[in-house]
Amino acid sequence: MDKKGIRFLNVSNNLITGKLSLLISAVIMIVSLTLFPGCGTILKDVSSKEEATDVKLLSPQPLPVYYDFEDISIPPELTLDKERSFIYETSKFKTGILVFKGRIDVSSLVAFFQENMKKNNWVFINSFKYKGYILNFQKEDKSCLITLYDNIFYTIVEVRVGPLHGTVEEPK
Repeated sequence: MDKKGIRFLNVSNNLITGKLSLLISAVIMIVSLTLFPGCGTILKDVSSKEEATDVKLLSPQPLPVYYDFEDISIPPELTLDKERSFIYETSKFKTGILVFKGRIDVSSLVAFFQENMKKNNWVFINSFKYKGYILNFQKEDKSCLITLYDNIFYTIVEVRVGPLHGTVEEPK
């Protein structure tokens, strides 16, 4: 046999071997998928449990949480950012800023604060809408400014509370 014939046989053997290994791989994959269909069901069950958990977190009537100001309720989906928050308190008044973050639609937060501040006897003064919102509320002796906006990762809520003019002893 000449060199061309030997080369042809080598190429033919390589093609046959390649096709055979491809065929064997396909058969193994089909058999595996046929014998182990339960894995897909397990993964599906896990994901449906996770979806159920998310639904619970976003329930329509969440119980509000109260932090340093006992008359300002916060949605439980928000977490306090202690690094950016502070409270100053004297015998006459308490003031400060509480900063929260979470992933909640800003317009639903606006509705939450408008409803719950009214329940806690705050009077709505006004609001500003831009890329976020600013809500102003007032009580007899204090005011509250709530700023809501989205950044890249979170929805940020800043709650500022301070005394109204004339409710604090002025230094002499």
